Amino acid sequence: MALESNSPYHIDNTNEYDIVMPMSIINSPMSKALANAQLKQTAIVEAAQILFLQNGYAATHMDTVAIYAGVTKQTVYRYFPTKEELFVAVMERVRDVPLASYRFADGTLAEELTHFGRDVLAFHLRDEALGLYRLILTEGAEGGLMPHFMQTGPQRVLQPLEAFLRQRCPSLQDCAFAAQMFVTMLLAPRNRQLMNANDKISVAEQRAHIAKVVEFFLQAIAA
Repeated sequence: MALESNSPYHIDNTNEYDIVMPMSIINSPMSKALANAQLKQTAIVEAAQILFLQNGYAATHMDTVAIYAGVTKQTVYRYFPTKEELFVAVMERVRDVPLASYRFADGTLAEELTHFGRDVLAFHLRDEALGLYRLILTEGAEGGLMPHFMQTGPQRVLQPLEAFLRQRCPSLQDCAFAAQMFVTMLLAPRNRQLMNANDKISVAEQRAHIAKVVEFFLQAIAA
């Protein structure tokens, strides 16, 4: 569909079919207000992430988040009525990165577990993920954050793995336990980096560790 260059319409070519939208909608006050609201919400979560990881959960206050985000305290509470909800938003932000896709395909069991292991370990060795894990270990129980963490983090890793094992290994009696053990072995190097943030684990070391874990796990479930 061809339009004049001075046409009051905008064509979105990102989809298979052209979507024609009036420029009046794109430039409408409502559209600008939504974009501005999204920017403010993003700024608040980004500021909160920095402060939570730097100062901890208890020592981070909503008014400080507001100052860092460049908004009023009332604006922070408009989007996040409680600090707990804001922390959940931070966990979701850290979680939602390409490395954490955890999608299984049609490769061999060893290949799929290897790809899964690489994604999981690489994600959990990121500075942001390590920082959140340290915070949960020190303040999670007292702050009531543990249930949110389990649902946002570990369960998101374990559930697809458990479903994959149930599909690929129908004779395996306890897929939930097997998934838990596999991930526990995968994340063993994380303890080393938690104790010494400067002791970075190279990609080569990660892959060597994953190869051993996959080999050991396959032997265990075969037995």
